[in-house]
Amino acid sequence: MKTQIMKVGGFAAIAVLLLGTACSKKTGLTNEEGAEKNKVETLSNVQGLTANGDTILNVNYENGQLNSGITGVRGTVAPGADAAYTVPGDSSTYAIAHKVTLGNPDYYSAEAYRSESDALEHQPSLFFPGMERRYEFSVYLKDWEQWNSANPPYGDNIFQLKVTGGDPVPVRLLTKRNAIVARYDASGNGTVISDFRPQINKWIHFRIDVKWTLDNTGYFKIYTRYSNEQSYTLRLQNLNARTFTGTQLANGQKGYIKWGVYREAGKDANGNVITSDNVLTRIAYHDNVRIIALPL
Repeated sequence: MKTQIMKVGGFAAIAVLLLGTACSKKTGLTNEEGAEKNKVETLSNVQGLTANGDTILNVNYENGQLNSGITGVRGTVAPGADAAYTVPGDSSTYAIAHKVTLGNPDYYSAEAYRSESDALEHQPSLFFPGMERRYEFSVYLKDWEQWNSANPPYGDNIFQLKVTGGDPVPVRLLTKRNAIVARYDASGNGTVISDFRPQINKWIHFRIDVKWTLDNTGYFKIYTRYSNEQSYTLRLQNLNARTFTGTQLANGQKGYIKWGVYREAGKDANGNVITSDNVLTRIAYHDNVRIIALPL
């Protein structure tokens, strides 16, 4: 696959959007209908700058840097010195490790106990309605302690396809009890791996194919491949669905990827974060984070 660098200036995108809005007035559409139509058309033009099969992002950490040397990729915003660091990779020299300890401010950022990488400022990696993308990554659950059934089943996010602006997360993967599950949109959920315990301290390879839409013509498909397997297995899919959950495109909303550890600690009756989880510290490694334009 070839790698193509795409630069989309914010002012250029706004200009195209304004031009499209002006043109819509001649079609007899209402302002609201015209704005929605032009948002999709404008973002489709952005998509057109990337050819099918192109590798848009390839974070392999082989230079030993937490951003893999890619401008617009961040290693973490958590303040702890060991919130993110390099480790041996998936059959490679380096990967990134994210560490989070509940109750410790060194691992608290963006109003949660988390240490996550993101590509929010890497323009080619952003997703919008009309795009079709493949997301791949490998994860290693380092010494991941089993869930104790005497404790609440807190979730630990390990990968997210998010939108800015606070709307529901389109797709995220997290550990819940001893399973890896997917949460999508406001209330969707499904099991990806029913019992991940045999895969602790082993690399698990994930693939997520998505068609981003504002109507029910979209889809996502989640695959896994274990370290002893040669091919991917389809684990969960959501077809004929609206996949882009954002509602604020006219205000510059965008979709982006995050990977690392985000701990969903519980709260007491007063809204205070409960940090007495049965496991205080979680560490996950990530490697070979890739985005590919579909279809291939």
